[in-house]
Amino acid sequence: MTTFTSAKADQWIKDTFPGLPPQPLRPAHHVSAPVGWINDPNGLVFFRGEYHVFYQYYPYDTEWGPMHWGHAKSPDLLHWEHLPVALVPEHDYEAGGCFSGSAVVKDDTLYLFYTGHNEDNSPKEVQCGAYSTDGIQFTKMTQNPIISSPPKGASEDFRDPKVIYKNGKWLLVIGTSFDDLGSAVYYSSQDLTSWTYEGVLLQGTSGEGTMWECVDFFELDGKDVLLSSPMGVPGSKTKWRTGRFESGTFHVEEEGEIDDGPDFYAPQTFSDDKGRRLMIGWMNMWERTMAEKPEGWAGALTMPRELGVVNGHLIQQPPAEWEAASDTLAAPGPVCLLEKTAHPGDEWTLQNRDSVLHFSLRSDCLLVDRSNMALGDQDTVSIPVSIYEKGLVINMYLDHSCMEIFFDQGRCASLRTYFSSHDFTAEGVDQIRSLKNI
Repeated sequence: MTTFTSAKADQWIKDTFPGLPPQPLRPAHHVSAPVGWINDPNGLVFFRGEYHVFYQYYPYDTEWGPMHWGHAKSPDLLHWEHLPVALVPEHDYEAGGCFSGSAVVKDDTLYLFYTGHNEDNSPKEVQCGAYSTDGIQFTKMTQNPIISSPPKGASEDFRDPKVIYKNGKWLLVIGTSFDDLGSAVYYSSQDLTSWTYEGVLLQGTSGEGTMWECVDFFELDGKDVLLSSPMGVPGSKTKWRTGRFESGTFHVEEEGEIDDGPDFYAPQTFSDDKGRRLMIGWMNMWERTMAEKPEGWAGALTMPRELGVVNGHLIQQPPAEWEAASDTLAAPGPVCLLEKTAHPGDEWTLQNRDSVLHFSLRSDCLLVDRSNMALGDQDTVSIPVSIYEKGLVINMYLDHSCMEIFFDQGRCASLRTYFSSHDFTAEGVDQIRSLKNI
């Protein structure tokens, strides 16, 4: 047993949060940890009329540490309430962390599935489960680990189980690699505790990652969809693939990047009571600057995005709840929507007293220049775009240090944009909307 407990983590948060310095960089409506470090979203689920988000969490520092599962819920995808820490790495098989995973509801019970990590063990990663009848307090399965080793020939990098119900049985899809080729394999079960290995769902080729993390698999608009976050690929090259699940394998028909920005990784999806497929990702990337650390927290999640498949391509849009909250406004604020219909050669800016964020549309890309920002990564981001005769419609959602740019009829780019104060001016945009009632 380790020294980590949920009670210890919750007490640390309760004692530490009131003493944090002012937090002008903290987003109002994107999930961020109350204190400490956050990365991958986990266990996204709609349970008893509310949206639940779990996340990789280390409460004791603004650096990565042995992973816990933080937990928040929302009635409307806009207002988030933090709940007690759901999982902590207490047993030997998970002493290095309760790594990423997913959630399902069965018989009005909420089940979590995650990877137990211990670098000193071999294999170092095993798959585990926990359950809750109230959605707050979780009990780990006595059968843990429920999958004690990777398939024959697979890497010990074997993590991030996504559990779904398909074709009359539960499937657990998980990332690994064979001979340094990123892969997704899967298991089946009737009871969520006893799992049978079924085979390789899809194996990547050279250049598509040495290992696939945070795989997701679901049906949408008549297509099967596979998401992955490959390791060993420069930048945050998260991938979607659409196709057909036939004869036990996935047959790819179309593929592309999930998000075109530099600050995006490890997305996960879930369905709600409206039948929507929603996605949330980590709105950062490894080895990026996190200017919020002096405020006592590090990392954030993206806004929820509604997914669709059109002509075989995955598209994403802001959820209706965010769109319904927009209202006209004469000046920008820390939470606002900036709208622009742009043509090649157009330029526009968002700035305050010490930072300038500059946008310019070229014939084949949108350039976002962060080199004159006082905080965060100082770079120029190139986002590939398609130009339309009537112009490129661009909607930029700003929530303090989080910006998500929707464009090209269903694409998105995530960027952290650190403005230390909220005395914004905007030049060259068509319209600015506040987000009312939030």
